[in-house]
Amino acid sequence: MKLEFWLDYLSPVCYKQHKRIEELMFNYKFEDFELLYRSFELIPDFNPDQQYSFQQLLKDYHWVSLEEINKISCEIPDELAVLNVHDAHRLSHLAKKDNLAFLFNKKLFSAFYEDHKDISNSKVLTEIALDAGLELSKIQEVLSSDLYSDSVQLNRENAVHKGIHKLPHLRIDGKIRLSGYHSEKELISYLTMASAKMTKNEYCEGENCERKKAR
Repeated sequence: MKLEFWLDYLSPVCYKQHKRIEELMFNYKFEDFELLYRSFELIPDFNPDQQYSFQQLLKDYHWVSLEEINKISCEIPDELAVLNVHDAHRLSHLAKKDNLAFLFNKKLFSAFYEDHKDISNSKVLTEIALDAGLELSKIQEVLSSDLYSDSVQLNRENAVHKGIHKLPHLRIDGKIRLSGYHSEKELISYLTMASAKMTKNEYCEGENCERKKAR
């Protein structure tokens, strides 16, 4: 079973979706399950100025309704700045190559949306990548070059070719396409529909866990 996840770090909805996926991965174990991350920069070659707000970003690029924009905007802290996230995407491809994509994306989203760190800053990105287990020499090689820029661009072009415009976007086994945010319960339903073989983990938390916690 393959779950593909198109995302951008400037999307608060992608952050929210990743949290649900984190819960899913923690609460359940799957047979032959693979989570694949796909880059989709909302604004390629983006050079934001200080006047550009997240509200404007959502309005211009996120393909969501005014009602959704107002709802999301209320959840965005004032400390959160609109940044260039191209280097973050490039490092995500290194993490994917080293089989550390899930942990890297978890820590990157957390650093940005929870700790309000500047994920356009090389030093901050290096700290996040090291914490996720990436090697310093490889991190420095990426950040001192344009390595993986083509991969980021190709991911976006392939998404557009597939008719993907709204983020987040999930695809299960290349068949079931889910555009926009989906709850953990909805994800389980679609994964089950795609014949996922799931068993409850012995230790888990959340509304979908029925096993008792260890004493």
